Amino acid sequence: MTRIALPLLALFLMVAPAPAQTEAQDRGLVVLRVAGEPVTEGRLLDVINDLARQQEMTLEQLRQRNSILFDDAIDSIVTVTLLKERAGRDNVTVEPSKVDAAMLELEKRYASPEAFAAALEQQGITDAELRSNIEQSLAVQQVLEGIIRGAPEATGAEVEKFYADNPDKFSLPERVHAAHILMRAGAGDTPERKLATRKKLEALRAEIESGAVTFADAAAKHSEDTVTASRGGDLGVFVRGQMPKQFEDAAFATKPGTLSPVVETQIGYHLIRTIELRPAGQASLEEARPAIKKHLDQLSQQAATRAFLDGLKAGARIESFMTREEFARRHPVE
Repeated sequence: MTRIALPLLALFLMVAPAPAQTEAQDRGLVVLRVAGEPVTEGRLLDVINDLARQQEMTLEQLRQRNSILFDDAIDSIVTVTLLKERAGRDNVTVEPSKVDAAMLELEKRYASPEAFAAALEQQGITDAELRSNIEQSLAVQQVLEGIIRGAPEATGAEVEKFYADNPDKFSLPERVHAAHILMRAGAGDTPERKLATRKKLEALRAEIESGAVTFADAAAKHSEDTVTASRGGDLGVFVRGQMPKQFEDAAFATKPGTLSPVVETQIGYHLIRTIELRPAGQASLEEARPAIKKHLDQLSQQAATRAFLDGLKAGARIESFMTREEFARRHPVE
């Protein structure tokens, strides 16, 4: 689902009501007005700093961030301001329970309620103001979600055309479907302990080979891989490079339906059952269809969102009072 690319708290703070004139003066000159709402140098700097924290930037780029990120920050502010205005015009309402949940989610990011309160105080925002900002940001999100829901879904014909036009995107490497039983042994274990663990797994292998117990039952009872034990040790399908080399070499070398020798990796000893080997090839249309549809639907949602936002901006009164170069000169980064 397409969303504004801003951290949750940054979005909540950005939809705050326009500052009073005296506060605007304290935050520096007005850089632009969006539908009559002033945007000060201080507010723009806050958004630039938020954007810089989201990106990987070199030291030199960070020194020039007030110039590099100027346009992106302006666009973010314009976008959020116009969406907030649209939500107000549409009388979008937000359930109080959603505001409560968002407040709780924010508070969980801090060590304690006291730490959360201290962070708000440092930001210069009260609990009530934050709740109001959250409500407005969720209203903005509901406006966007309405646009996304209205975007047309990909048709079967469009999915089939994409598949036919992009054969290179559906090549598949060799894959293996396997299950395992893990008995852990770490670097801190003595050689005697490691040998005993290995022998225990080898004895279990013999039981499975004799038919005394099924692999799935043995995995459920003995495997120390807590994620896969309950499903009979099933690891699903994987390709080379996703598992430790010793493990994947054994899995690919084992005949389907049979067991590997006991394999040692950094975390311990494994007994592998290869279920199926799938040679390299191309995914069929039916195999690829869900992923293609999802991809095309996302493109449609993004296009609908862009068109909607472009329409908002085209019809808005946006006045600019400062260039990128002037802003960077006024705010050099030390």
